[in-house]
Amino acid sequence: MDWPIRMVILGAGDRGRTYASYAEAYPGRARVVGVADIDPAAARAVAARHGLPPGAVWGDWHEAVAARPDCDVMVIAMPDAIHVEPASACLDAGYHLLLEKPMARRWAACEALAAKVREKGDRLVMVGHVLRYTVYFRKIHDLLAAGAIGDVVSIQHIEQVGYMHAAHSFCRGNWGNTERATPMILQKCCHDFDQFVWWLGGRRCTGVSSFGGTALFNAAHRPAGAAARCLDCPAAIERTCPFSAKKIYLERQDWRYPFVDKSDAAMERMLREGPYGRCVYACDNDAVDHQIVNLRFEGGVSVAHQMESFTYAGGRHTKIFGTRGEIVGDGRHLTIHHFDTRTTELWDAALEAGLAQGSGHGGGDYGLMDELTRLLREGDPATFPGIFEASLESHRIAFAAEASREADGALMLAE
Repeated sequence: MDWPIRMVILGAGDRGRTYASYAEAYPGRARVVGVADIDPAAARAVAARHGLPPGAVWGDWHEAVAARPDCDVMVIAMPDAIHVEPASACLDAGYHLLLEKPMARRWAACEALAAKVREKGDRLVMVGHVLRYTVYFRKIHDLLAAGAIGDVVSIQHIEQVGYMHAAHSFCRGNWGNTERATPMILQKCCHDFDQFVWWLGGRRCTGVSSFGGTALFNAAHRPAGAAARCLDCPAAIERTCPFSAKKIYLERQDWRYPFVDKSDAAMERMLREGPYGRCVYACDNDAVDHQIVNLRFEGGVSVAHQMESFTYAGGRHTKIFGTRGEIVGDGRHLTIHHFDTRTTELWDAALEAGLAQGSGHGGGDYGLMDELTRLLREGDPATFPGIFEASLESHRIAFAAEASREADGALMLAE
């Protein structure tokens, strides 16, 4: 297959626009040849940026697949509940896939999709586990693979969601209600579980135990006199609330980036009429705001993972303990301690050059696209099913963790 790889974007939201933007940054490697979205304005925005004719813009994924566009890969970047059906249809139509995570809302659906991928055999299905393609997380992988700290004994890892991200995405937003979307541990932390499997050389998880819940974002913590919407809330309450939508979306501009129309007028209209203007204590959310997961892997390696909403900053911090050393990371810097020589190495991701540097998720967004286009041009199709299977393991762990949490920490064997 020659470059540029031709892509059709199914879902013109934030993730779809991000993957499409790779074609603007690297036109020699990828080209957007079509877009589908139920929101005409979102579809038109992508079409305008990529010079698409009206015939390459569709109202939904059904229309796009039925049109049989001349492309190499379908990018499925729609809401979580709308992944499996279009993925299966695109595979039946003969396309390769970039499938945004999570791949499905239920484990049975993941297994059904896996069966379809195995049936097709030579179709590449890459799941959006972007962290694998950052220079930072790849450095950790390479250090462990080289035996820099001996054999891994245990890992401590925290995913710092951040208080504003939690309020935006997992309370007011698309992932606040698990019946509409997916459990938060799957949506947010399948990235982390994928890292653990990758770092440990593909070992399977053999046991999961988890605790967590919704500590703050519920009616019990709603201040007396608070309005249902932040714009209507008494100033004495709204001005002191760290989750005030008026402050987050109007006065600061912390979380305007996911929206197509970022103007002040659009933000005020959204706060008055849309879900993001609601009081965080008066939503229909049931997503957890904190969760701890303990994992046991083949060979006896143990992992303690924490997903935490109540942090000031986002990002991931990690400690990896080996028989001959220790690695400590903060998302950019790594400190590697060696027991035998009593020496310490320091490493800074910002000093590493790479194609993906500068894109979102620490360079992982474009890093994933770089690997996708490379595989479609140079990869061995016989290896394609294994790429999907590696992502499947992270979902198996996430569903086991949620089952354990719902069973008050009962041990689940992720079989």
